[in-house]
Formats: sequence, structure tokens, C-alpha cells
Amino acid sequence: GGKDGKRSEGGGKGGEMEKKKRLLENLPKIAVDKGIRRLDLTALKKYKRHFGLKTAPTSSNKEDLQAAVIRHFASTLRAEQGKTERSFIKAVREQKASENK
Repeated sequence: GGKDGKRSEGGGKGGEMEKKKRLLENLPKIAVDKGIRRLDLTALKKYKRHFGLKTAPTSSNKEDLQAAVIRHFASTLRAEQGKTERSFIKAVREQKASENK
């Protein structure tokens, strides 16, 4: 750390950075994660509004919105994955049944 304070280890922003790091580490790992992190604040707010995401009233900073979007996107992917798997299994069973007639 120098006099400019950008690299100081104590107090102030150090705790805030650690909190952000923990927040981002606890998120699901998804393929579009890096793309979501590139979105600007306006795009994240639009996503939040469009999908009706719930965040804390004080969550208007970019990191909180990114975390909410990543969690929502990952949960949507999991739901779609299950639906897709059930549809595939049903199609295979129907095909087998029609072949056995």
C-alpha cells in the first residue's frame, strides 16, 4: 500500500471487498456466468424487473444484481433440464411402445 490508499490492507474497502468475494463464490457455476458479469447496471435492472426478481431493498449495486441474476438463471436452467429429461424419457418409452405393437 502506498499513500494513494489503493492497495491498503486495513479497514474501509477491505471488508467490503471480502464480502463481495464471498457473495460471488457462493453462486452456482453456470456457463453464462462471465456473460452475466459483463452486463451493465441498466441491463441487470431490466432483467430484474422483467423476471420480478426479489432482492433486498438496498440491493441496487451491480454485484448484488449480478448475484440475483446468476441465481435466477441457474435455477431456471435446472428446472428446464428436468423438464427436458422427462420429455426425452417419455418420447423413448412411446417409441419403444409403438415398436412393440
